[in-house]
Amino acid sequence: MSRVTKAFPHIPEEELRARLKKANNWRIQQKLLVIFNATVDPRPAKAIALHTGVAEQTVHNWISIYNRLGLEGIVGPGRGGRRKALMTKEEESRFLEPLFDRAGKGEITSVREIAEEIEAHVGHSIHHTSASRFLARNKWRRVMPRPFHPEADTEAQEEFKKKKFPEEVAKIVAERDPEDTRPVVIAPQDEGRFGRISHLRPCWAPEGLRPRVPKQLVRAFVHVYATVCAALGKMTALILPYVNTEMMNLFLEEVSRDFKNYFVIMPIDGASWHTSGSLRVPENIRLLPLPPYSPELNPVEHLWEDLREKAMPNKLFKSLDQVERALCDRLVTLGNDPDRLRSMTDFPYLRIT
Repeated sequence: MSRVTKAFPHIPEEELRARLKKANNWRIQQKLLVIFNATVDPRPAKAIALHTGVAEQTVHNWISIYNRLGLEGIVGPGRGGRRKALMTKEEESRFLEPLFDRAGKGEITSVREIAEEIEAHVGHSIHHTSASRFLARNKWRRVMPRPFHPEADTEAQEEFKKKKFPEEVAKIVAERDPEDTRPVVIAPQDEGRFGRISHLRPCWAPEGLRPRVPKQLVRAFVHVYATVCAALGKMTALILPYVNTEMMNLFLEEVSRDFKNYFVIMPIDGASWHTSGSLRVPENIRLLPLPPYSPELNPVEHLWEDLREKAMPNKLFKSLDQVERALCDRLVTLGNDPDRLRSMTDFPYLRIT
């Protein structure tokens, strides 16, 4: 005669029945059904297996676990979770707090630095992926820092954004010809230098493949003059050989034609060719100087990052003609994509018209 398989009475039959009805996981349902059978009608494991649709050895395994550990052993916390975590979530938050200052200054450039801090804290080595998961869990990510000039006056920048810029725009609008009813638009301007010096950038590659990229140091450059109006999703750009007053005059004429139906207020930096006495400013454009050492206030700077990332990544150019073609292709793409232009250049402080 086969041996009867019986479950210990860890919980009452009524509770087992209630848990069986509420189970929303088929695997947990099967386990509870086996336990229920072995509780209310003990019989050989072969018979319980036949009526519950599992293997006889599975019945033995589940009943053994239940008898030793109770219901928690069967339904348990399941897979996943953080039962083997190095720290609780609260401990992780406290651990990271002293690192915020260094992170704000851009001093933490490698995950290995965090890993070493964690190892010192827990007193043993950790797997190289643990620090990455630790940071991702706490919503840290690898980002390009926002540069600023060491001589920049942050208070003056904030005052410019909140007070001086709106006042200057209002003053310019008030001083224009009363009969000029063209819409007023804000269109910042800047110049970016691009050439044949190749700068290596990180890139994606499959495991086992280490990309080989040509690198050269050839000092030959062209300059992109650009102005962007985020409100219209419109850009004017010229590729010119130099940065000087003559080239700036050519560019302003082009902007004036492109925006002939608008009255353009153009924030600019303090470059000498922007303030030259021989600069010819068209009748529908007014220049508005930005605070000194404040490239972060000019959204056109984001355009240069896009060009360097999308038009010139890890490429070697044998002539300036190739540089110009690559720049032209990307500038045309951006000019035909107003939404992308807005996403890069729609600075909140400029939204006042």
